[in-house]
Amino acid sequence: RELARILKRRGVESIAIGFMNAYVNGTNEKRMKEILQEEMPGVYICTSSETLPEIFEHERMSTTIVNAVLGPIVSNYIQELSDSLRKDGYKGDVLVLHSGGGVMTSETVPRYAARLASSGIAAGAIASAHIAKLCGFQNAIGLDMGGTSTDISLMYNGELRVTNDWYIEYGYPIGFPSIEILTIGAGGGSLAWIDDGGSLRNGPQSAGATPGPACYQRGGTEPTNSDANVLLGRLGTELLDGKMTLDKEKAREAIRKIAEPFGYTEAEAANAIIKVANANMCDALRLISVRRGYDPRDFALVVFGGAGALHGAHLAKELEIPTVIVPPHPGITSAMGCLLVDVRHDISKTYLMNIQDVSLTELEQTYVNMEQEAAKLLEEEGVPQENTQLIRYIDMRYTGQWRSLSIPVSRPIHSLKEALERFHREHEREFAFSNPEQGVEIYGLRVAATGIVPKPDLPMEQPKGNMNDAIRGKRDVYFEESGGFVEATIYNRSLLPVGSTFQGPAIVEQMDSTVVIPPGFTAEVDPYKNLLLTYKKDMEAK
Repeated sequence: RELARILKRRGVESIAIGFMNAYVNGTNEKRMKEILQEEMPGVYICTSSETLPEIFEHERMSTTIVNAVLGPIVSNYIQELSDSLRKDGYKGDVLVLHSGGGVMTSETVPRYAARLASSGIAAGAIASAHIAKLCGFQNAIGLDMGGTSTDISLMYNGELRVTNDWYIEYGYPIGFPSIEILTIGAGGGSLAWIDDGGSLRNGPQSAGATPGPACYQRGGTEPTNSDANVLLGRLGTELLDGKMTLDKEKAREAIRKIAEPFGYTEAEAANAIIKVANANMCDALRLISVRRGYDPRDFALVVFGGAGALHGAHLAKELEIPTVIVPPHPGITSAMGCLLVDVRHDISKTYLMNIQDVSLTELEQTYVNMEQEAAKLLEEEGVPQENTQLIRYIDMRYTGQWRSLSIPVSRPIHSLKEALERFHREHEREFAFSNPEQGVEIYGLRVAATGIVPKPDLPMEQPKGNMNDAIRGKRDVYFEESGGFVEATIYNRSLLPVGSTFQGPAIVEQMDSTVVIPPGFTAEVDPYKNLLLTYKKDMEAK
């Protein structure tokens, strides 16, 4: 109570409580919260045992602190938004996307505010997974490239990878499950520069929205990826259906800052800038696939964002990814992802025990208790019981090891044999090592509670029109594989008929993006108006 009086005098508005062993028993934290609430009514207070009841006090406390920082801010914003919407006649729910790939209602947001961190880029991952499934792929890598950064996600066997080890600010981990997304500083506005050793670099610095790339005519003078793409002819001089004009000469002036020190022509310098950007993105793609034990050749690459389709084909060629998928509207694909999510909550609990010593009866009861908590959350969200889905996971690791793997288990649990066998297989894939003879221990239990929300049906279109109507003209485009500038056909994407196929080199232009189809690639328009790009080496020379 003395502490409460001190905090009250200091004008504290939010408090995070974390006791070292509260993941086992949160009684003391709960009592601390009650005392503070009595002395400081109206102050936002959250405890580590109700936020993230897991071992490792630093990660648990860090997550609780992030929750306390965001809780009052987000709560006030959501409340004002809800009130405003209802005042204007809106009678539905206000659903807020979280980083785990689901949504919460506005009433639940204050309790799990930290889950909103990185939620925006999660929408893109959800959309890319959905689009890949529509195209018949259960394995897909999503690449969302915008103006300043590229966000990369991975779906394997129809499930997006999830991580519990992530952060916004390094050193301040957030322990809530989140869709695993790798972000690098590569975008249309990323700056090309020469380091002290004389090497060409690309990003992570960016020209940003202001002043932006030199070709935008807003005062920018430094060379960017967009300037390079304009000079190479891959970007036209008109964007947004003619509403924005790009200045090719200003792009040329900026590129000279790279060309002259290296003795390159302007086109060679622009090509080098794009090659470095592509190399950075390929490194990131390898990090999320090869370094995780996945072969990129077993995946499709879904490219979106305003700039993703400019680079996607060359990235796929470098990594031998057989198919590139370009959604119908790349620039708003992430926004579409918000329409494809369900209400979701993740309940976790530390459960340390050797797998040989586990009582299945006790384990089942623990899961049942967690499911009751999860079901209560969904009930509070207004989710009907018939739309509720509960999935159990068990975190396992080799005895004496630190890293664990999350393995799905049945409801109810009759045996752990199948989960143990899958653990050995997944450990071999992820870490290139497994030993069925070595002891295995349980590290934690998880329940993913999902409230199924109706999804929009994307329309399938019938073939109509012809390819000639879609041709806008031709222009010279630089492709190193063709030895320089070659004539490429320019298409209007909105007029491309379903079922049509055509060869690169070609450029497909639309309101929110530009698709580059290099030599050797074939493009096909599927019934959902996705562009599917495939590569054949023998076509490159043609």
